[in-house]
Amino acid sequence: MASKATNPVAESDEQLANYDANARRFERYDFRALATATIHPVRPTEKLQVCYVMTRDLSRGGLSILHPVPLAKNQQIDVELSDGRRFTLAVQWTKRLDLRCYCMGCRFVAVNRS
Repeated sequence: MASKATNPVAESDEQLANYDANARRFERYDFRALATATIHPVRPTEKLQVCYVMTRDLSRGGLSILHPVPLAKNQQIDVELSDGRRFTLAVQWTKRLDLRCYCMGCRFVAVNRS
């Protein structure tokens, strides 16, 4: 599956007013791609979860993903795109979009450049 970054995501003045001043440090780009995710557990007694997530948008600071289960703040996720690029992310916020559909805004923790 090919993925590509397109035009910046448009936001109204009202939407921008709802974010705190530091929430949007970088311009966001629409970026839809299926990715393999390894979700690290919050508690050591839980198991790793390997699944697919859909990316939603991308910036220099991070990536947002869609997943059917909400994840905890700072929970770590290893993501691999279809072209082999790999990232480690940390969840910064979670928003419910629909029944079994959550959007998580994640910051980059590590970028594998190999």
